[in-house]
Amino acid sequence: MAKRFKRVLVTGGAGYVGSNLVPKLLAAGHEVTVLDLYIYGQDVFAACRDNPGLREVRGDLRNPDTTRSAVSGCDAVIHLACISNDPSFDLDPSLGRSINFDCFRPLVRAAKDAGVRRFVYASSSSVYGIKDEPEVTEDLPLRPLT
Repeated sequence: MAKRFKRVLVTGGAGYVGSNLVPKLLAAGHEVTVLDLYIYGQDVFAACRDNPGLREVRGDLRNPDTTRSAVSGCDAVIHLACISNDPSFDLDPSLGRSINFDCFRPLVRAAKDAGVRRFVYASSSSVYGIKDEPEVTEDLPLRPLT
């Protein structure tokens, strides 16, 4: 039986979540393109770099040409790229906005233009803001911090 989604683009694939997800996708037989700035270094995929299904694109999601090139030929996108915590966002709100918000629609547009059939957007608990409740659940009102 053929895989439903064979070629997957993972934006932010060299980050905390992506660096765990990408090897699992490769092990499941997917071809994976990682689009990342690699701010934590190039060695994150040392253990699977020889996998012929891995394609690494060191580039900026905010560059439309880089994004179009990375998504070309993919049939699924898992969008993880972001400034991921409130203190980091507070250091440079304009950088955070440009990565977390401004480049989202162009990425979706590039994915649609490339014929991507599945788009997964991973969010974070920051969308709920600061709450007094002891447990934050998905049905609480959204008050994004980043």
